Amino acid sequence: MDEGTVTVPDEQYERLAALAAARGVSPETQLARLIDDAYAGLDADGDAPESLPLGVCDGSDEE
Repeated sequence: MDEGTVTVPDEQYERLAALAAARGVSPETQLARLIDDAYAGLDADGDAPESLPLGVCDGSDEE
């Protein structure tokens, strides 16, 4: 992923910092992981709907 600047509002940063602390990483590392996960969710090669937990869909209209 390309390097860039992300602005996080104070109230969101507190939540990010708490999540990062719970996982034993820095807030910057946690944010990078969240961004990477979001980009991974955009890939067409994502998980097949059958592999998702019950009640979770992939957002497609296929049944």
